[in-house]
Amino acid sequence: MKKRNAVQKWICAILAVVLLVACAPAALATSYSAKINSSACKVYKSASTSSKVLCSDVKDLSVSITGYSGDWAKIEYKGYTGYVKCEYLTLRSRLTAYTAKSTPVYKRTSSSSSKLGTLGTGSTVYVVGMDDGYYRIQNRSGSVTGYIKSGYLTATKPKTSSSSDSSSGSSGSTTGVDRAISVAKSLLGRPYAISDNPPSSFNCSSFVEYCLEKAGYSVKGSAAAQAADSSFAKITGTSSLKKGDILCFDTDEDGTCDHTALYLGSGSFIEASQNAGKVQTNSLSSWYKSHLLWARRPA
Repeated sequence: MKKRNAVQKWICAILAVVLLVACAPAALATSYSAKINSSACKVYKSASTSSKVLCSDVKDLSVSITGYSGDWAKIEYKGYTGYVKCEYLTLRSRLTAYTAKSTPVYKRTSSSSSKLGTLGTGSTVYVVGMDDGYYRIQNRSGSVTGYIKSGYLTATKPKTSSSSDSSSGSSGSTTGVDRAISVAKSLLGRPYAISDNPPSSFNCSSFVEYCLEKAGYSVKGSAAAQAADSSFAKITGTSSLKKGDILCFDTDEDGTCDHTALYLGSGSFIEASQNAGKVQTNSLSSWYKSHLLWARRPA
């Protein structure tokens, strides 16, 4: 029996070569690399546990996701095709894409399904697969998954007009920042929830992420990640703040960022507040100033 198990593991190990689909810079990929994350996972011939088991004992197997069927992912490995439950897959990579025009995001692969929201032109999304003519997309944190019609996405960000404004409280990317702040203000009063569900509810970092990504910026998920994002300029001192900056606070005084918000200019900011239980505006008072680590400037 031990010998048989060893042979089975050896066979599955051979199947661990990933099939990658090459794509031109302006095209979106049709397969996505993933890793099976559980010893409970089995590979089935079709998207059903009643179908034939093609392989078991497949934890850590690298595969290519080529499509989805409900809660199942269609995978390829070493020329074989099978299905596994999505919960058993950890994505190795996602493709950053942008909306070519204003487009609705659907819950399912049908325009008659419920809408999760509408994204403006140039919004950043993360593609994790295709299904029946729709791209399966996520937000940066992966907390929201939906579908966009394939013709609405592009791998290159659409050009948008921008202008510089050196006046106090403005950012170099006026168009994008103003869009983010406009989105933020439209969400005033939305409930706070640790287990967020944007745009119905937010925690502090998902609120910042949602508003900026609506304006076309690519923003990291957690408050700590946003504070550490070196792709955005680090701003120290309140005198250097401009509207649209991500304020990074250390509210529990442990030396790390645990709360982020968007600066509105003139000493005020907008946040998803746990204490208030909602999205609100606030003043950069002496307490907040003393707990501000730094800011990050979207660019």
